Amino acid sequence: MLLKNRFNFASLLLALFLCLFATSVFAATKIVARVGSVPITEFELNQQLQKLIPLASSFHSGIAKEKVDALKEEALESLVEKAYMVQFALQEEIAVPSADVDNELERIRKAFKSDADFNKALGSLNISDLRAAIYRKLLAKKAFDVAVTQKVDISEADIKSYYDENKNRFMRPRQFRASHILLKVDPAGTKEAKAERLAFAKELVAKARAGEDFYNLAYYNSDDRTKFVGGDMGTFHQGQVLKEIEDAILKMKVGDISEPIETIYGYSIIKLVEDNPPKQLGFEDMKAKLTEQMTKSQKDELKKAWLDELKAKYKVERIDS
Repeated sequence: MLLKNRFNFASLLLALFLCLFATSVFAATKIVARVGSVPITEFELNQQLQKLIPLASSFHSGIAKEKVDALKEEALESLVEKAYMVQFALQEEIAVPSADVDNELERIRKAFKSDADFNKALGSLNISDLRAAIYRKLLAKKAFDVAVTQKVDISEADIKSYYDENKNRFMRPRQFRASHILLKVDPAGTKEAKAERLAFAKELVAKARAGEDFYNLAYYNSDDRTKFVGGDMGTFHQGQVLKEIEDAILKMKVGDISEPIETIYGYSIIKLVEDNPPKQLGFEDMKAKLTEQMTKSQKDELKKAWLDELKAKYKVERIDS
């Protein structure tokens, strides 16, 4: 066995009862598929589907039946994957304490204003059905931890070696920091209106170059939301701003105020605050990000190998309605 169970005997009995004898426990709710001895219920499928639908439709529009069917298949595949994990947990005698199930059930219950609202949401589902579904969800998570997370082995030496081999990739590009005043121009407006905005933009440039506080000029005159922070655009690098603005910035020195720059939005005035050259990022700068990336990569590899093994061992049975 991969893991010797440390839970008390009562917890183990709960695990075996809810999983090995799932058919009787789930008599009150429809089963849509099985992976080995582990059932997937209509309740779980609907719950998983509800997580996907908001991502595929806007608030004001519906969603086509064909898309719903595709999402339903995606939801079922996700549940099948979790069911493989539950089957692994049974195989390895991994269990979840009943207290964890109670805590998750209570968390769900507290999401409702009252017990009456909670019971209404349950509909024909009973508490035993819900507990069993919660149990399997927690069991899958614990199985993943045992079979994948606990096996991840990435040392600082591994990370340093990867950094050294790919050092040329870890260059911070040339960075700028600038402040911005935008005077919007109505594309459908008259030539006279456009000329007035340009004249006003030139007035603001003159005031800024004469030493008037750029923060206040932006705050009281800009039509961009950055006005509330004095026009501060934050830090950015080449390719992150409009080409017209970038072309102007590349010709400026720190402290310079640009002439009015015409864009599709109107006229922009830029004050260049910082111009930082490209910089090699050190190992300590990249260590946390590389650790995260390499951990995810190793987890993905371990998970795939693990699931491939489980798929070869346990049959998926879909139950037609």
